[in-house]
Amino acid sequence: SAAGQGISPPCLNSYPAMESKGAVSERTPLLGGASIVSVTAPDIINRAAESPAPGISLRESVERGKASGLVNDGYREEEEPVCCGQEQLAYSILARLPAIHTYAFLAFFLYFGHTWLLIQRPDIAIGFIIVVLVYAMTRFWIMWFSAFYGLSLLRKHDNRESNYWQSQTRPVGAPDFYSVWHAVMIPSYKEPIGKLRQTIDTIAEQSIAKQIVLCMAMEERDPNAVLVAETLQAEYAGRLGGFCYAIHPVTAGETPGKSSNENWAARCVSKYMVDKLRIPERSIILTTCDADTFFHPNYFAYVTHAYLCDGDNRYHRIYQAVTNWMPNVLQVPAICGTRYTVMSIARVAEMASPVTNPFPIAIYSLSLPLAKQAKFWDPTVIPEDWHMYFRCSMADQGKVEVTRLMILVGTEAVEGKNYVDTVKECYDQSVRWQWGATDVGYLMVQSCNRWDVPLHRRLAMLLCAYDHHLLSVVLVGVILSSPFLYGKIPVMLDLDMWTGAEMIVALQVILSWLWLFHVSIHFVLLCYMDHRLRNEILKNRSHYNVTEGFWANGPPRWASLIMFPFADIFLFIVPTVHAHTKMFISSNFNYVPSAKQGERLAGEVQEKDREV
Repeated sequence: SAAGQGISPPCLNSYPAMESKGAVSERTPLLGGASIVSVTAPDIINRAAESPAPGISLRESVERGKASGLVNDGYREEEEPVCCGQEQLAYSILARLPAIHTYAFLAFFLYFGHTWLLIQRPDIAIGFIIVVLVYAMTRFWIMWFSAFYGLSLLRKHDNRESNYWQSQTRPVGAPDFYSVWHAVMIPSYKEPIGKLRQTIDTIAEQSIAKQIVLCMAMEERDPNAVLVAETLQAEYAGRLGGFCYAIHPVTAGETPGKSSNENWAARCVSKYMVDKLRIPERSIILTTCDADTFFHPNYFAYVTHAYLCDGDNRYHRIYQAVTNWMPNVLQVPAICGTRYTVMSIARVAEMASPVTNPFPIAIYSLSLPLAKQAKFWDPTVIPEDWHMYFRCSMADQGKVEVTRLMILVGTEAVEGKNYVDTVKECYDQSVRWQWGATDVGYLMVQSCNRWDVPLHRRLAMLLCAYDHHLLSVVLVGVILSSPFLYGKIPVMLDLDMWTGAEMIVALQVILSWLWLFHVSIHFVLLCYMDHRLRNEILKNRSHYNVTEGFWANGPPRWASLIMFPFADIFLFIVPTVHAHTKMFISSNFNYVPSAKQGERLAGEVQEKDREV
């Protein structure tokens, strides 16, 4: 059949005409009531029917005998042992490394360096502080130039027509746009069904929704998993290319959480699509997201276009849009909202920066062949996004790179029951994110075993993970403490290079003025960027509330954003040290879903959820 051969047509709408002319064809029932048409003509491609369909499930559409969309038969590749089968022991030992690094570095600089360098070698102290400041200021200006460049790219791609990416020219020989299928996994463990509906709404509103198979990655521990999945299946199956769910039974050696759930769901739904629906592996793109993800309406069309344009490199790529944490940024406490705003703008800058290679965060896509080569997601970890990138890179001999998609995908800020609970939830989420420092140990072990990966690729991944998880926190500590610990060191300044006039000032004066200048510039640019982002890009997005209310504009919004130094300290620096300390005490972690606003929906939606 054409499905098995991956044949591309010259015309997207040619297959109905061929059928009417008597061409030999076979119609295979597909997901959600759609179908695949297999035609023997060499220029015809299989394509999902576009007509509306009733809300029936994946398995029912093929077997015609069940009303359940359960898929629980997945690929079962075995992990290759490293370190003579003692890799888990090695990971556990190296999980203590971040705490040792953080405490040793800060102890030397804050105590031993203060008592020894200040008295014995102040020149070394000044030299070290200058290196830190130059590095920090370079990153600062690169970030802001990249942020404004990223904003221009977002404005360019945000308002594309719904058929824009479908109509773009692609390289000669690229597969047909409609030959690509998307399998989307939504990991869910006791998530509020109202929030899941919002997420699925943004998938059902996609311009190529009939090319999307949605799989709810449920967990066996959740007593309502089947009920919630089948309720959502009944509501959304007819709006998508297919709807199913997988129930993950947590087994010995696995860690309950997003990674293990999406690992099982990806194995199940992709095996079903390949074995039962005869869709070629190379025509399937896997996408993982959170339970509170709000996709751009053209996200999957953009991914499809980029995938087809990447040629043979598409099987070595991870596709990443710009993650944004601002859908409910005005509904959370100011210190939390400021932290999420800073993170969102920093992500825009990172994705647009010409000098960085951004790693995937939370919501990303990759081909089924690449996922199979990496043996899917690691069911033993909690932080899964960077880990999956490293896992794919090691399995693919260092060829994996991230293809940047300059459109926004939203994921909500955590929101608790009240002000204090929300701040606590935000802090706890920051601690969980910093558990990703365990990837440093993973990379060290894999780098010592995967000699087929080029050395420069292994070193690049190690340095990036080190910079993000270990170096950043100590650098901020150095910058904040230097004026107080080393401020009395006298520094000779050349005021006039021609006359030779000189002036002696305390280091504290120089550091304080530098700090004040950059904080002021950061605040002004943060206010401007926040206003442009909310009022030009996010204003009319589904499930975003970013332009209404007392705190939305003007002085009230500026007053909340000026809290960014405190947000960085209490919601980044302190949680990082906390996470490193916990990792030193124990490398066993428990996954706790973040609090979401869907638990407090009012009126009809809340009543409907209670009925479910």
